Amino acid sequence: MNLVGLTPVEQRTLGDEAADRLRAAIRNGVLKPGTRLIERELAERLGMSRIPIREAIQRLVDEGLARKLPHRGAQVYIPTRHEIEEISSLRVVLERFVAERVIQRWQPDHEEQLRAIVNGMRQAARQQDRQEVYAQDYRFHLTLWQIAQHSMMFEVLSTLRARISRFLYEANGALTTAELDMHINGHDDLVDILLSGHVVEAQDAFMRHVLGAKERIL
Repeated sequence: MNLVGLTPVEQRTLGDEAADRLRAAIRNGVLKPGTRLIERELAERLGMSRIPIREAIQRLVDEGLARKLPHRGAQVYIPTRHEIEEISSLRVVLERFVAERVIQRWQPDHEEQLRAIVNGMRQAARQQDRQEVYAQDYRFHLTLWQIAQHSMMFEVLSTLRARISRFLYEANGALTTAELDMHINGHDDLVDILLSGHVVEAQDAFMRHVLGAKERIL
């Protein structure tokens, strides 16, 4: 019997579930930077005992999404200017690499995928749903990472997923209504540049895209 295509079923624990819930709450702004993570309150809110909550908080600390303070427990991490600069510089390197690989692997249906996501951003903006705009923004970049077809790079990006996601959330939140429309149109421009097949121009466009987000956050 050939079982090569079968993979083990993921064994999830309450700690896994609690960590996912807390990550999502941090990404979408429910748990804002500086919010104290009090085990008892979170356990009551999530309907769990304090043990999986404690495990989840430790994972967030390990991932850099939370930090422990002496005699005060844990709180959602408040990013410093230095960290924002580091995340931005790393994203520039990764996104430039992604742009080159996307152009090399471009297929006709990729444009349809990406345009649909941009239209989703536009529709969410009309409904004044900033959370959905952010979600579609993240989906746009995730789709590009998938098109790039580089498993090790995707693995690196996955370890940074929560921080990049938070970065995008803060960048979108800093936009005025007029700037939001320009930001969304800028994603259409990125698709146009990828369609052109010009690698250097595409890399420069993605660099400006990331640095513009950094400046808004700062």
